[in-house]
Amino acid sequence: MSKPEKKTSPAMGAGAALLSIAALGVALVSHSTLPTRVEQEVQRQVPAIVAAATADLEREKKSLVVAANLKGWELAEENMPAGRNIYGSLNAEYTLVEFSDLECSFCKRYHSTPKDLVQQTGGRVNWEWQHLPLGFHNPVSNTASHAALCVSEISGNKAFWAFTQLWFDASALGGRGAPNVSELAANVGAPQAEFQACMDSQRHQGVIDEHVARAEKEGITGTPGTYVVDNTTGNRVFVRGAQPASSLLAAIKQLQGMRDSAGDADG
Repeated sequence: MSKPEKKTSPAMGAGAALLSIAALGVALVSHSTLPTRVEQEVQRQVPAIVAAATADLEREKKSLVVAANLKGWELAEENMPAGRNIYGSLNAEYTLVEFSDLECSFCKRYHSTPKDLVQQTGGRVNWEWQHLPLGFHNPVSNTASHAALCVSEISGNKAFWAFTQLWFDASALGGRGAPNVSELAANVGAPQAEFQACMDSQRHQGVIDEHVARAEKEGITGTPGTYVVDNTTGNRVFVRGAQPASSLLAAIKQLQGMRDSAGDADG
């Protein structure tokens, strides 16, 4: 026996239709607002993304600047005896011990001479820096010396030597100084906050005072002044002023002669 066909009332059919249309409307609204929500989220994140990309770019630019400034100072070893800055092999036969002032124009002119000699002698000669900030260049010269020592502490021996070159290039000299010391330090790899903390501490002043006292004991009153030292015998010859490389080589030859004479006497 067949069941009577169940009829849907017009009200029930209209309600179902309305529910279906409503559901479709919600879906359409959700779909239509999706791009807007994505755009809003992207717009929210864009400043942070741009800031991060900009920071990465600045770090990359700074690293390139640091690398360029360190280039040419590859012979500066990093394992230095405490309180010393030496360019070249620690096992060199001869050492050029230069008393120098970073505000001295003659020192700037002389600066490449010992460096070139170290680089041309295949490890036989090295170069050691002694700080001698002259009174009439202070307080700027003393500040420059302390800055170089802070750079050495923070970024190493190679950075120290690169900083001396940057200072000579940037400074007006004669006690007038460089315009932005912390930026110079950053340009050889010393973070500015760490560098400034070191400068404020004045913790390397003792090294500078020790070098100045050594110069006074030796009777050195001007810069540059260079002791050429035979590391085998301890003999040394003093070369006064911004002399050419030939004068340093003549001092080495003199030391060789002293060594040979002593050998002959022993024989």
